[in-house]
Amino acid sequence: MRTNFLIMVLTLLNITLSYANTPDPLAKLNIQATTGAAAGYVPDLACSTCHMSLYQSYQSVGMARSFTLPANAKPIETFGEEFYHTTSDRYYRIDKDGDKLTFYRYQKDLNGNSINTFTTPIDWVLGSGNRARSYLYRNELGELFMLPIGWYSQTNEWGMSPGFENKTHFGVQRQIKRECLFCHNAFPEVTMGSDDYLKPHIFPQKLPQGTGCQRCHGPGADHIRAALNVRPSQEIQAKIVNPRRLPPEERDSVCFQCHMLPAVSIVGSRKFDRSDYSFRPGQKLSEYLVHVETTEADTDSENRFEINHHGYRFWQSKCYQKSAGQLACISCHNPHIKPDSISFRKDVSAKCRSCHQQAPKLHQQPIDVEGDCVSCHMPTRRTLDVIKVTMTDHRIAKGPFNLMELQQEKPRSDPVITDVNLLPWGNPPGGDEAKIYRATAVVRALPTQDATSALKNLLIKNQFPLSFPYVDLLNSELKLHRYEGAENTANFLLRLGIKDPAVLARIGIIQLGQGKTKAAISTFEDSLAIEVAPETYYNLGLAAFSLGDDIKAQASIEAAIKMRPNMHSAWLYKGKLLARQHQAIKAITAFEHSLEISPSYTKAYEELIPLLRQTGQFDEAARYLEIGLRSAEQPQALQLLSTTPEAQ
Repeated sequence: MRTNFLIMVLTLLNITLSYANTPDPLAKLNIQATTGAAAGYVPDLACSTCHMSLYQSYQSVGMARSFTLPANAKPIETFGEEFYHTTSDRYYRIDKDGDKLTFYRYQKDLNGNSINTFTTPIDWVLGSGNRARSYLYRNELGELFMLPIGWYSQTNEWGMSPGFENKTHFGVQRQIKRECLFCHNAFPEVTMGSDDYLKPHIFPQKLPQGTGCQRCHGPGADHIRAALNVRPSQEIQAKIVNPRRLPPEERDSVCFQCHMLPAVSIVGSRKFDRSDYSFRPGQKLSEYLVHVETTEADTDSENRFEINHHGYRFWQSKCYQKSAGQLACISCHNPHIKPDSISFRKDVSAKCRSCHQQAPKLHQQPIDVEGDCVSCHMPTRRTLDVIKVTMTDHRIAKGPFNLMELQQEKPRSDPVITDVNLLPWGNPPGGDEAKIYRATAVVRALPTQDATSALKNLLIKNQFPLSFPYVDLLNSELKLHRYEGAENTANFLLRLGIKDPAVLARIGIIQLGQGKTKAAISTFEDSLAIEVAPETYYNLGLAAFSLGDDIKAQASIEAAIKMRPNMHSAWLYKGKLLARQHQAIKAITAFEHSLEISPSYTKAYEELIPLLRQTGQFDEAARYLEIGLRSAEQPQALQLLSTTPEAQ
């Protein structure tokens, strides 16, 4: 009996060891699957082995070209052309040299000479170029930043990218976050937990190019392994997702993960227990993301149309809502093929007539029964958020429409939001949990006193088990300078055992705001001991600077600049430290660099101009004073400099 048992154990052990020692079939083909936060994804080229025709046709689809290296981006732009943005009084240019793109932004003095010039290599091209493209650069830390200029294909011209139209904007410091890139690219190879809400937005140097096959079909590594191991057909198919075979909500979630954005001004938050890269095809989007929709003053819901409203407007259609799950994005769109416009619209019209057989008889004027339903019932119209782009409105409506009015370009204006509610699609939260998600979305976008108080009262009432909404409350209280409330929220997080470096860094900011500078220094150092961050080094430098500890201040500011070279305020304090050490020439260089990054930075002009005069550089001082009076956020603060004796 014991012998048989021993033989059985040894046999099972041998099987286990044999299985463990079996080489991964992917390795034999030199296919590397991702690990970490987004595990099991393979390069798209691996899919082409069995699905060559689908792979090849997909390469012409916009989703496959949504994010790419400059060398791989089909050139459609007029490179080397100077673009002047009147509102911000800045010039822009992108030059092409072989496979390399270089961005330039500068201003001009009264003699037409360049001043405040910022230049950087472009590392990534964002957008397919079907309608528009934007451009990104990356620092050594791995942060990505969006540049202000974009290319608009419909009009073949340069223009300001969305959000950069006004005089005051992010400049060259608009950071790309994981949720931004979520819809423009496949998931990257990153470590487990690095995509959590509090983690810094760091991207590896090597990134996928384009949304790819697996954002719709799920991670492909196990599917390929099953095929290579010649497993039964049913098992092979079970290892990959075919959206057409999913239930309606899960099916639509595949498309809606990127094409459902009810409002760009306020974006719903992910579920507090979900990380950025955790969504997989086959899941319900409402279990990953809590969408919100806004009500805006002077804009009714029928006329609020934004560039990423495909899913939202389609969901609003009676055709969609009354189809009992039968009508879907893929009823009309084959995501593997770039459609020919004329034949595609005829195919779509045939889909319409499958339900609306009597439609030709209902029209007052005779129509071509084989014609185009889309042009009249899903008109092409101007988007409110990207004013140089027109898109097909996927809200299927009766009409008729004034197409000229719908397509007329109008100045972009920031919406006046009067209400925010959860989108009633899928299975959104209810009760106080819904109110918490609603308030969280608002304070992330618009940290008002009312929304902050509402979120705080809800969290006091409900004692939510996860820390993230408390962090949002803490962030909002800090932005509003409600330091006493922020301190209470921070202490609550500490009692929960949350000693995240990001939370500690926020506690340090609270202490600075309360004048507890020495305590703040200690807290910043505790945070940096866990995880280094440029903002924390910068705040540590400010605290040390205020106490006159130049050694600590300089080391901290230099560390911040090394990690994030485009931090204009760090260059300001580097200049102030150098000036305090009587290193005027180096200080001038630091102040000039601060203005190269942010030409509207009043404090840098206030430091630079007197120092130029002190060193006898009166012409340069006059140049910077003139451009400062034109460009600074607070030009009135520079008026005094124009009346001093040195300025005469």
